[in-house]
Amino acid sequence: MPIIATADSTIVKLSNIRGAIFDLDGTLISTLQVTEHVYTKHSQIHNIDPLPVIHFCHGIPTLQVLQEFFPATTHTPEYAELIEREAAEMLEGIEVIPGSRELLEALGDKWSIFTSGMPFLALPRMKALGLPIPKVFVTPVNIANGKPNPEGYLLAAQRMQCGDDAADCVVFEDAAAGIAAGKAAGALVIGLRTQLSAKQLKAAGAAYTIEDMTKVAVGSGVDGDCLTLFIDES
Repeated sequence: MPIIATADSTIVKLSNIRGAIFDLDGTLISTLQVTEHVYTKHSQIHNIDPLPVIHFCHGIPTLQVLQEFFPATTHTPEYAELIEREAAEMLEGIEVIPGSRELLEALGDKWSIFTSGMPFLALPRMKALGLPIPKVFVTPVNIANGKPNPEGYLLAAQRMQCGDDAADCVVFEDAAAGIAAGKAAGALVIGLRTQLSAKQLKAAGAAYTIEDMTKVAVGSGVDGDCLTLFIDES
């Protein structure tokens, strides 16, 4: 994947990209308010300090969060689904990250999603916000290992027919676990500064960071089948 700095030092040109893979929460849509509300509620039920839970949970499957902080009685798919269904009912308070809709439309069919949210959580949110739904949509039901394991990003790349790994793909992420997953899959990772600073995102492995999706422009690829992206780090 050739990377060329433009005359404007804050803009980088990425060419010969076969596909873009997006995280959802914190990357295309903002659900921070809902996520923190639900985890705070359940932390209080179990007499747990919610702050470490909230700090850890972004980009991590619910069951993994439960296993990390909550008592063993909650370490079940059923309890994880309970939390997720509560969050799914809270459509108020979610919003589109600026530029997301326009970027997805510009990408045509050369993009996919890998989210830690279950389909009944992720899909209604995208539909409620009027975002397009990609043909390739990977969730925890499709994989055995969640982020930071690269399995989901590898599967998304394969289903997009980008090869056995994600080396010809760009991944967009906002959380450290997701950045680690994308990088382990072989992709170049762009970090969204929606919850972490540029320094934190790059320490996690992001090659570049952006404020939101208005900082990404799409150009045609060299051979007509690939993409060119312009990333503005300002």
